[in-house]
Amino acid sequence: MASSEIQDIVDGIADALRKGVSVDDLSGRLVTYSAQQGRADEARIRSLLTRAVPDDIRAWQDRHGAITATEPVEVPPNPGLGMLARLCVPLLHHGVKTGTLWILQSDAAWSVPALLDQLARLGDRIDTLAALQYDKANPQLDERGQRETTFQHACRADAAALDSLRSWPALYALDTVHVLVCLTAYGAARRSDTAAAQLRVALHQTLAAHSHVLAGSVQETHTTVLARSSHGADTPLRLYHDLAAAVATTAAHAAEPPAVFIGVSSPLSTLDRLPAVYQQAVTAAQAAAVDPALGPLATWDGIGPYRFLAQNLRRDPLHPSELYTRLQAADESGDLLHTLEVYYDSTSVNQVAQRLHLHRTSLYYRLGRIKDAIGTDPLDGPTRLELHMALKTARWSRRPRL
Repeated sequence: MASSEIQDIVDGIADALRKGVSVDDLSGRLVTYSAQQGRADEARIRSLLTRAVPDDIRAWQDRHGAITATEPVEVPPNPGLGMLARLCVPLLHHGVKTGTLWILQSDAAWSVPALLDQLARLGDRIDTLAALQYDKANPQLDERGQRETTFQHACRADAAALDSLRSWPALYALDTVHVLVCLTAYGAARRSDTAAAQLRVALHQTLAAHSHVLAGSVQETHTTVLARSSHGADTPLRLYHDLAAAVATTAAHAAEPPAVFIGVSSPLSTLDRLPAVYQQAVTAAQAAAVDPALGPLATWDGIGPYRFLAQNLRRDPLHPSELYTRLQAADESGDLLHTLEVYYDSTSVNQVAQRLHLHRTSLYYRLGRIKDAIGTDPLDGPTRLELHMALKTARWSRRPRL
């Protein structure tokens, strides 16, 4: 996945600059290259054919500071080597050099100041390249990928994967282990490929920094974590804050910063229960995403009717409640539906008035309007039960699908 993401970013940079672009690793091996914009010089053709930078070309580049550069430097043309000019852009991640991005002259138009100005606007993509190169160079990457895949398949009830998990020495005392599912909601805005790559790297690095994380799987739609709680609910809460911080950092320049929601399962107790508690965490995260009253971190034990809805709804969409439909038709602003949901969720009239910032007289006026709209008392037992479940079902129907 990292290789395809690197290729997509390199192609995007080349299109934006209208120049040929390539990436080398620290050993000088060619990692990837863009489709040529304009005419390729002989030096580039030699590099592409050998998949490595020839020694004479590399020596010329190093002579002009490419090997030690921490900021962009220009490498002048060398007709004897068949080289046009190049701009060396070091790829740095947390201060560590992970490779080099090369911008190649392919026509007569060549202005380093203009290129640097363009590169400044591509900073997010270049930072992502550096992070992906760092991730790719990790000697434990293959092992991590295998463990991640095994854990992901085990969560989905793959028998072979579950058997493999039984050999993991960290999986003991499972009554203190929970599954966490993290959703990142970007609203109507779609994540760009660059943002997705940045987020994946940031989440992997955040999980790797936690000693309580026993396994993790970062997927396109959500992140799944197996974590041991050492102080009750403290570990899930810390992980939430750290994952949220990682998401916020990668989306610092987003027009619409994403929201982060985490669902926490009940204790695992045995590995056979992993698929079931994974679904608990998914449901809790989905409930947190659709119901602000639950907060951004919701536990399986604390999501109330959404447990019932998740386990029993087999038809989506359902036939709507007739009473709910009547009230919805009479409520253009949505104030009456919101008032009724808060009333049903609360324990006293005073609490409802406080949460809605209403005087009690105004609250009773709204309840009267609701009664007129539906033709029956909304506080009557069976009516209240039907409408309360219809309100929660309407929320549940808006959940993120995984």
